[in-house]
Amino acid sequence: MERHLAAVLIADVVGYGRLSQIDDEGTRALFRTDLNEVFEPRIAAHHGRLVKTMGDGMLVEFHSVVDALRCAVEIQQQKAEVNVLTQPERRLDFRIGINLGDVIVEGDDIHGDAVNIADRLQGLAEPGGIAISATACDHVRGKVPIGFASLGVQKMKSIAEPVRVYRVLIDPATAGKIVGAKPGLSSGDDSKPPVIAVLPFENLSADDGWTRLADGLSADMIGDLARYPDLAVISRQTMQSYRGRASDTRSVGRELNADYLLEGTLQAIGRRVRVAVQLVDTRTGANLWSARFDESTDDFFLMQDSITQNVINALAGTFGKLANLGREVARRKPPSSLGAYDCYLLGVELHDRFTTDARAEAIRMLSRAVELDPGFARAWMTLGLAHAVDAFNAFTPDSAASVERWRKCVEKALALDPTDPMTRLYMGALRAIDGDISGAAEEYDRALALAPNDADVLSMLASSRALVCGNPEEGCALAERALRLNPQAPSWYYAQLARARFVAGRYADSLSSLCQSPPDIPVTLMFRALCHALLEEPAQAQSIARRIAVEFPRFTVENFIRTYPVTNPLALAAIKEGARRAGIA
Repeated sequence: MERHLAAVLIADVVGYGRLSQIDDEGTRALFRTDLNEVFEPRIAAHHGRLVKTMGDGMLVEFHSVVDALRCAVEIQQQKAEVNVLTQPERRLDFRIGINLGDVIVEGDDIHGDAVNIADRLQGLAEPGGIAISATACDHVRGKVPIGFASLGVQKMKSIAEPVRVYRVLIDPATAGKIVGAKPGLSSGDDSKPPVIAVLPFENLSADDGWTRLADGLSADMIGDLARYPDLAVISRQTMQSYRGRASDTRSVGRELNADYLLEGTLQAIGRRVRVAVQLVDTRTGANLWSARFDESTDDFFLMQDSITQNVINALAGTFGKLANLGREVARRKPPSSLGAYDCYLLGVELHDRFTTDARAEAIRMLSRAVELDPGFARAWMTLGLAHAVDAFNAFTPDSAASVERWRKCVEKALALDPTDPMTRLYMGALRAIDGDISGAAEEYDRALALAPNDADVLSMLASSRALVCGNPEEGCALAERALRLNPQAPSWYYAQLARARFVAGRYADSLSSLCQSPPDIPVTLMFRALCHALLEEPAQAQSIARRIAVEFPRFTVENFIRTYPVTNPLALAAIKEGARRAGIA
């Protein structure tokens, strides 16, 4: 039996099952194109050997782990450039895992623990990302201009000893550094982002043909959950071996180091399908959340997308069930023991109260989060948003300084995670402030392509389409869809809908939405006054204008236009005319 030391790279397509259900031959052709045009040239350039393809993945061997990592970085960079210009339904994202170890050689094939660990590593990588073992990391530090984020010590299925894992940070600013971005994915540490495993859904129907749809649902949920940077999701390949173990949640949780299991059943009855989904705490076995969907079978893919989108938006996002569970734990901790993720969760909650005191505390908590974890991209992004809200509400004496703090935070977040859709949205606003309207439109399109079913993104994009650049009616449609996807939406969703409706000239509808928006902030009050003024209700408009002048003396319409920014000619005309009639400076 021949053995030798090798650097092993395994790449795997994210959400391949869902894509192949939609277009099996087309998805396979896309995979072959990426293999021929992206992977094989890079593998050859870095002296690697493609051992084999494995369905939707590939196994590659290198003599040098430095070559393996350089190859992986270039592949993901090239794929990121290509994907920005590619329609979502024709886009393949890859996860890559890299390990260094002893392999067993049989003919042209290799196997053994070193290969198995590389496979587990790719399951821990983010879409478009790279995960690397500590053994490999030790050999490449200082030799490749990249950084690393610790993912903690991971217990891996069928591997005797736990493995320390790192996420590769391609941003040159992180070169040579090891930070705690998305720290530790191990179960049981409630100060860190949760790990979720999605079990293959169970087909309760007599017809085995429905098993494919059940598998498609669970694969879709894995793929969509994996797009949220605040979650770690166990790969589909790993979960296939756990089929039928829904009754053994604690054991599955221990084996996978997962905090939560998402499990479901599918039952076909005539021309309708009933899907039941529940979220389970792996430590206690308690059912934390459940939902049931009864859908027509007239359009399978529409039904599948509808169920997936509703489940994902209920669980993930800034105020999804998983984030709220994290906040409940964080609130019970003494301040001295709060970790970066705790501070982030609490900071988001405080920020979304939209009061002056809560806003200042939100900035303090979010600043603490990035101090504890400088590689925490989502915390940088949200801290930037807090400074943006300061700027256009004139909560601080110097709105220009708040805009610059916003800019620095967003640039930092974008360098750490260029695929985060919310960060792309805020970069669009900053481009508009700089006068680059076409650049802003490109960022908005990119954000929508990255997260076409994320209710948070759709809601925030709605007002950008109306106030910055785009069609306000499209903004209304986006905001209304966001509310359908997330029935437990926070109040700021209604603020985005109100702004889109205002620019569309639907002033009475805008007022209705403003009644459900954050009530006591200058921008909400301003839009209320503008709506009343344009509805020929001067008394109400002037009363609100006087309140703004007394309670928020620094706030002006011009400052809002300059710092939001408002650049859409329709929006500018409506805001200025409403302000003139209401008597708001």
